[in-house]
Amino acid sequence: MLSSEDLERFYFQYQTEAVPLGMSVQTFCLRNNVPYNIFHKWYKDTRKKIVEVQVDGVPSGPPSESVPSSPSGDPPVKKDSPSPRAVHRHRKPGKVPGALPVRISVELTLSNGLHILQKDLDYPGLYRLIQKLEVLC
Repeated sequence: MLSSEDLERFYFQYQTEAVPLGMSVQTFCLRNNVPYNIFHKWYKDTRKKIVEVQVDGVPSGPPSESVPSSPSGDPPVKKDSPSPRAVHRHRKPGKVPGALPVRISVELTLSNGLHILQKDLDYPGLYRLIQKLEVLC
């Protein structure tokens, strides 16, 4: 019987090896002797909370969004250009009447088997996580 961890590794292997070749998940299951119905049930059970979204642009801020040039003479940075430092300048979601705070969930599986799961992050928390992960790369 395949464990959830085995199926997680199998899915990662499928994403890294078969998807670039355009192979279907059914064919990949067949070639690796994994019953498709078991994989499909596991996939539905573990991925049912994932909802596909489309993001257009970056969060908007106050009307005057050009950052003045620095003393070193660097050109001004517009608010529309994403940068790691821009995360800290966004308005706090709680300051907008009726707005719900944005919470972020991140799940990473690396080829060496390392599995990272962080839930209930805000933008600064996500930024700190990315900074810590950059050290590993």
